[in-house]
Amino acid sequence: MKVEFFARARRGMRLFFVCTSMVAVSVATPGWAQAVAPAATVAAPVAAAPASPTYDVRATGTAQLLAGLPPTPGDAVIDRLAATAAWQSHSKIMQQDWAKVKQRLAEMEKWRDQELKIADAGQKTLLYPFSGPDYLNAATLFPTHKQYVFFSLESPGRLPDLAGLTEPQFARVLEHTRLAMRDIFQRNYFITDYMSKQLGTDLFKGTVPVMAIMMALEGKRIVRIEAVDLFPTLTKQYADPHANRPGKRLSGARIDFVDAKTGFAQQLSYFSLDAADKALEFYPAFIETIGRNKPATGFLKSASYLLHDQQFKKTRDMLLASADTIVQDDTGIPYKYFPKTSWQVKLYGQYARPIRSLSYGDQPDLHAAYAAQTKPEPLNFPFGYHWKNGKSVLLLATRQ
Repeated sequence: MKVEFFARARRGMRLFFVCTSMVAVSVATPGWAQAVAPAATVAAPVAAAPASPTYDVRATGTAQLLAGLPPTPGDAVIDRLAATAAWQSHSKIMQQDWAKVKQRLAEMEKWRDQELKIADAGQKTLLYPFSGPDYLNAATLFPTHKQYVFFSLESPGRLPDLAGLTEPQFARVLEHTRLAMRDIFQRNYFITDYMSKQLGTDLFKGTVPVMAIMMALEGKRIVRIEAVDLFPTLTKQYADPHANRPGKRLSGARIDFVDAKTGFAQQLSYFSLDAADKALEFYPAFIETIGRNKPATGFLKSASYLLHDQQFKKTRDMLLASADTIVQDDTGIPYKYFPKTSWQVKLYGQYARPIRSLSYGDQPDLHAAYAAQTKPEPLNFPFGYHWKNGKSVLLLATRQ
């Protein structure tokens, strides 16, 4: 998935993570809280989708083009670029890589169908802290959740505007696309040290393009992409350069999308901010607002063991309070926070100690729990940092 860097993280830990982007811009969204003080009641974050939602032809075509898929014909800009030699070459490379990724996803789907039984999944929100643009794993494991809520450090960004690009510029966009997708395709997570450069070029910015590409590969059409401002009063206040303001100001993007075959409508809300407890003092209602989506499903993957640290206690406590199902690897919530009196935890794969730079995340109690298994549950796909050696860890925690 991803990995995120927080400057305040203790012991100089090296963390990895990701970003986001957008096309259309709007301001506040009706379902989410708009003020710092919590409201007495909160409306459902997702507005009711129309029976047969239309979709944004340009945004969908752009995502298809970057994904290496033959775009839906009819948009002159997209049709022109799809005829270039650069795109023909890009398409072959992307389709070859995607064919390999689909084999991995097929194993994940088998595990999901056999092991992941979430009651009323279609009525629940997936909460994915430290997500970056990892739509791919979220959609594979939780395909029927109507709403996904991601948050991480990276800024949103936007889909590339292809209309005025020359062929050499377009070729550069395609090259940047392949670089941006490399680690999720190969490792099944992102690396911040790379992504901060890959998603910050003049032609390819943020994680929205990455998520839109994944949606296209999964057969989705984009209905709209718009900006989300949870707390406009604070946004205005922190725009003042003389104000006491956070080092990383909150920004957000929302993508509404539908399945091209079934018409199933979903929504992904992505928020960019520093989620360390100290930084959240600038946005005191953020965690509470996110946590109102309950009962939710929690998801954590390649999360740099951030929730092992007391600096991220608010996010950890929110997940434990809001979710009745949590799927994660060992980098998520420490095993000790799932007491047997409250949670049933099933373990999959093999426990391996964290890589050297993240050794503070070692969990002797989790190691002992794996060792005590008489018949370990297999995990036939990479899930986390040990993607190469077959020693991935997956915990499925269900509230009792």
